[in-house]
Amino acid sequence: MGRVERLIKAINSIAKEEADELKDEIAEFPAVDATVNAVETYENKIASLFRQQKKHYVNGFKNAVTKDEVLDLKALLAKLMKDDDFAEKMAEYTTSFLTMTIEELTAAIMENIDEDVIFEVLSQRTLDWIKSWSKDLGELMKLTTHAELEAALATVIESGEGIDKAIERIKDLPGFNRTRARTTSVTEVLRANSVAAHESYVQSPAVVQKTWKHSGARKNKPRASHVKLNGKTIGLEEHFDVGGYKALYPRDSNLPAKESVNCHCVLGPVVDEKILGLSKEEKQKLRDQAIAEADEAWLKELDEKAKTDAK
Repeated sequence: MGRVERLIKAINSIAKEEADELKDEIAEFPAVDATVNAVETYENKIASLFRQQKKHYVNGFKNAVTKDEVLDLKALLAKLMKDDDFAEKMAEYTTSFLTMTIEELTAAIMENIDEDVIFEVLSQRTLDWIKSWSKDLGELMKLTTHAELEAALATVIESGEGIDKAIERIKDLPGFNRTRARTTSVTEVLRANSVAAHESYVQSPAVVQKTWKHSGARKNKPRASHVKLNGKTIGLEEHFDVGGYKALYPRDSNLPAKESVNCHCVLGPVVDEKILGLSKEEKQKLRDQAIAEADEAWLKELDEKAKTDAK
């Protein structure tokens, strides 16, 4: 296993949650503290947003108690959901967080591939993905919480319970707890790692192909589709077939949860030693060309998608 692959695999081990152990595993590589701290930083922010969101609903129900009219609990919840700004806040912070994290990881991985070719800027495809996924993630998380709220309120109504019980049930919803914040943070940092790895390989002239490396966690049952991909090598812009779904890399956001959550597989580079032997100027020129071609291909893909959607 090469240095870059070991770096990525070590970064992935952050899911073990033992930060000290992680630091020991990747002590010789750059961005150790930045990687470990990224999970803690993001987790703390998500937990804060959950607290704000829970307060929005708890206070909404509490304030309704002071009114004299008979409460329509369903109508009250619907109004509170409409005014719930969690998705917007989550998307705004995640955009900033992912941009910073992916830039740092891309720079570290590229330096380990070839010190002559340093990271300068993310491709337009990655920037667009960050913005799009941040919005989708916020909406998906809000929908999950709303589903829990609706289920809790249905129980209250069916059981003939009062508003006090409704407030108690809201406070206890798992959608607002720290465990969810931690799981989300780990998942998204690992996803950012995959995006950064792929970005690094596309920008690095010496990387000509990519290889899927299966790395099942001890606590998780290995997915047959991931085990099957172990050692599979394809072109940088080709897609892996992950259980019938297309993915550029492990934890691709196009994959369903069953193929991405708790996945610890690694994307490794196939390096052309001859290209590594080129002059620094030649390699930097190839990097600039690779970024331009990637952006051109991405814009063409977006144009074709827009034409298809318009039909």
